[in-house]
Amino acid sequence: MHCSDQIAVKQSQVDKLYAGLKDLAGERRAKLDEALQLFMLNREVDDLEQWIAEREVVAGSHELGQDYDHVTVSYFTASSVCSIRKNGAYLKKNVFCFENSCCGRGSKNLHETLRPLAVSE
Repeated sequence: MHCSDQIAVKQSQVDKLYAGLKDLAGERRAKLDEALQLFMLNREVDDLEQWIAEREVVAGSHELGQDYDHVTVSYFTASSVCSIRKNGAYLKKNVFCFENSCCGRGSKNLHETLRPLAVSE
């Protein structure tokens, strides 16, 4: 075998190894992107749950206020609870999009993906 033939064989082997490495790196990046989306979604869910809990305290209060300013602030705070529909619709849209993207790539469905996180909490 000539030196140029050996170089060609080695070059071919290196090319195959590099292609395999590139494929593995692409798969890893896709999994990391999916995990990042999941954690961002969980953060949004946590934020929304905290926001709802804060509004529940205000909405459940039977106190009417001591003066005009206090009643006005309470009124506008209670009115902001109505915006939950907007926040809830946004969250539902994100959950739906995330579930579709996971299932489209052959991942588990969203409930199976989220179950280990819910159990560990």
